[in-house]
Amino acid sequence: MDNARRRALRRLGWGMAGVAGMQIALPGRATPTYPSRAVRLIMPYAAGGTGDVVARLIAEGLAKTWQRPVLVDNKPGAGGMIGADLVAKSEPDGYTLLMALTGLVQAPSLYGKAAYNPVRDFAPISELATSHLALVVQQDFPARNAKEFAEHVARQGQPLPYGTYGLGSSGHLQMEIFARATGISLVHVPYKGEGPLVNDLLGRQIPAGVVGAVTARQYAQAGKLRPLAVAGGSRSPLLPDVPTFRESGYAGLERQGWIGLFAPASTPRDVVDKISRDVNRVIVSDALRARLVDMGIIVKGSTPSAFADVVRAEQEYWADAIRAANIRLE
Repeated sequence: MDNARRRALRRLGWGMAGVAGMQIALPGRATPTYPSRAVRLIMPYAAGGTGDVVARLIAEGLAKTWQRPVLVDNKPGAGGMIGADLVAKSEPDGYTLLMALTGLVQAPSLYGKAAYNPVRDFAPISELATSHLALVVQQDFPARNAKEFAEHVARQGQPLPYGTYGLGSSGHLQMEIFARATGISLVHVPYKGEGPLVNDLLGRQIPAGVVGAVTARQYAQAGKLRPLAVAGGSRSPLLPDVPTFRESGYAGLERQGWIGLFAPASTPRDVVDKISRDVNRVIVSDALRARLVDMGIIVKGSTPSAFADVVRAEQEYWADAIRAANIRLE
């Protein structure tokens, strides 16, 4: 083989090697490097509540897994609808996520019209956990259970104010169902999160409120608040001596609250699947599970498709419950 031919083949070999070493971007292929930058996690309630604490623990775990910042951004207001709508309208690229509570599926029926559709406008990622809410009162309130609470309010002959972590929140809806079941008159006072509500309960600005089980236990142990009943189909492991509303004789409050992770609709499925796998690994880690259990959070974890089924079922359940109780918010 002459020298010219050898040189030509050598040049061709180097050229082919160079082509083989290139990464060619093919149409329709999602980037394999997600996430390549910081991820924003929207919490649609104020800082300090149970959901916010869970969001920050999850963000911390994902940040370690991804080696990228995961920034919790509190966007409270309108029963969580402000933060949810922000995510629904965000770029569907996996870099803006929503840590939602049950209120996400309740709001459309409560308000008659919401800026988002919980089934159409979000890509479910994982149902992370379930939790209990508790009706609490000040220590000197003359009631030790839900029945005595209802009887006391009825005797007073005037509406009793109570607080929740937001207008249209699960606590608000549950207390409206309770009021209709008992015939008592209550006045809802919405707060932008559980933290501000607890401050007013402790400051004796409001006599009763609905808070997470961990908060109820914390202040019950300190002798500052008294839990009367928990919503859900079973007692809270944090408040084993506190009966459910159903045990107290009031139906319609058997549903437990849930905490779930969502992305905007149309987020690439491979990105949704990756986030789901990673967040499920985070929540079942021994360290995080122990912290969540201490908070009264029942760890779950699920696939996107399984969580989508939950979201659809929950929306139907609450739509029926809200219609049956004739509850409508302006």
